[in-house]
Amino acid sequence: MKTLKRTIAVLLTLILVSSSFVCFAADGEKQYHKYTKSVLLGDSLASGFRDYDYIMSEFTYVEDSYAAYLAKDLGVEQYTPMACPGFRTIELRTMLEDDYVSNDPYLFEAVPHHSAEEILAKKDEMRQAIAEADLITIAIGGNDWGAYLGWVMEDFIEDHPLPEEFEAALREYLAKASLEDNVIKTMVELAQTFNAVEEFLAIMPKAIEYAFSTLNENWPIIVEDIYRLNPDVTLVAVGMFNTTLSTPEGEPDNVAEPDPLAVKVEQMMIDNGNKPMIDNQEKYGYIYVDTTGTIVETAHPTAAGHRHIADRILEALPDARFSFSDVEFKYPAYGAMEYMYLNGYMNSISETTFGGDAKITKAEFSEILNKVTGSYSVTDSTSEVTKLELSNAVYNISGDTGIISLFKHFIAMIKLVLSGNGFKAVTRAEAAIEIYQIIK
Repeated sequence: MKTLKRTIAVLLTLILVSSSFVCFAADGEKQYHKYTKSVLLGDSLASGFRDYDYIMSEFTYVEDSYAAYLAKDLGVEQYTPMACPGFRTIELRTMLEDDYVSNDPYLFEAVPHHSAEEILAKKDEMRQAIAEADLITIAIGGNDWGAYLGWVMEDFIEDHPLPEEFEAALREYLAKASLEDNVIKTMVELAQTFNAVEEFLAIMPKAIEYAFSTLNENWPIIVEDIYRLNPDVTLVAVGMFNTTLSTPEGEPDNVAEPDPLAVKVEQMMIDNGNKPMIDNQEKYGYIYVDTTGTIVETAHPTAAGHRHIADRILEALPDARFSFSDVEFKYPAYGAMEYMYLNGYMNSISETTFGGDAKITKAEFSEILNKVTGSYSVTDSTSEVTKLELSNAVYNISGDTGIISLFKHFIAMIKLVLSGNGFKAVTRAEAAIEIYQIIK
C-alpha cells in the first residue's frame, strides 16, 4: 500500500507538468504509388449521375466524375467503371457472391435502364476487374436509406397511420420519387406543410432502423468479398454527405437558408449511413474518406463537387515516400507512422525497415518529444519506455491542463498501475499513434 501511495504521489507531480508543441510541414509534395489499374464500384454518386443534365452513367466512363478526375491525376492506365445508379449494398453483394440469394422484394428495382439479367451478366467482368486492380474506390449506401427508405415508408405507413392529408400527399410523392430527388428533404417539407412533423418524427426511428438494416449487415461482407478477390488492393470507401448543407453553384446570394429540421434529419441519416464504414476501417485496413462539403445540384455532385471528392481521396491515399518492407498499408498504425515519419518526428530503423513492432527506447522517445515540443530534454538511455511514461508524456505535450482533464488523466494513470499495464514496454508504433493523436 505504501508503494502504491508513493506511486500515486509521483504521478500527481508528473501530470502537473505541461509543455507546448509546434508542428513541422513535410518536405516536398506528396508522391503517389503507381496505380496501373483502378476500378470504380458503387451507386449513382460513384457513377457520375447528373441531376440537371442527364447522362447515361451505368458502368460507363463519365467525364468530370470524381473517379475520372482520380484516374487522370494518378496516371491510371486502365480504368474500369463498374458503378450503377440504383445500386444498394444488397445489389453489389449479389454481384460479388455466387451463393448469396436475396429475398429482398426490391432487388435491382431502382436501377433505371438495365434489367436484372443484364446486370447479373456483368458479374464475371466486375470480379475480374476487382481481382486485377491496384486501386478500388467504392461509394454506396445512399440507396439503402434513400430510394429504399421511400419504399419502406410506403409499406410502413400501412401499419402506422399518419394524418390523412399528409399521408395522401406522402404517398403521392413517393409513388413518383426518382433517383435525383432528395427524398428526406421533401418528406420533411410535406410534414411541415400539413402540420404533421410530430407524427412524422415519431415513425422515423423505426423506419430508419429498417432501412439501415441491409447497409449495416452487408457493408463488412462486401469488404470481405473484395479482399477475397484481391487481398492486396488499396480500397477507398467514399463517405456520404449532407446534401441539404450544399449550395449548388450559380445560386443567387439570397438563396434561402436550409431548413434546420431537414438538415437535422438528413444528418442523422448520414451519420448512420457512414457509421459501418467508419467503424470497420481499422479492422479491414481500407481508407475511409470524409466528403463533407461536397457541392450538389439537387442530390448529386456538380463537377466542383466531384473535384472536391477526388481531392479528399488524394489526400487520404498513402504517400509513396513512406514505403517500408515491414509496414503494409493495412497496418493499424500506418497513418500515424506515415505522418510522424514524413514530418520528421520519427526515423526508420533502416533504409528498408521502419520498425513499428520494435520497442522504443527512452533515447528515441525523448528525441521525438524534443522534435515535437522543441524543448524536451533528450536522454541517451537505451532503456525501454513504459506505457506509464508514454501516457504521462502525451498528456504533458497536449497542453490540456483543465482540472477535469487532469482528473481523467490521473484516473487513467492509476488504472494503468493497478492493471499492471503501466510498466509494459511500448512499441514504436504505439508511441507514434499516441503522439500523432495529439499533434494532428
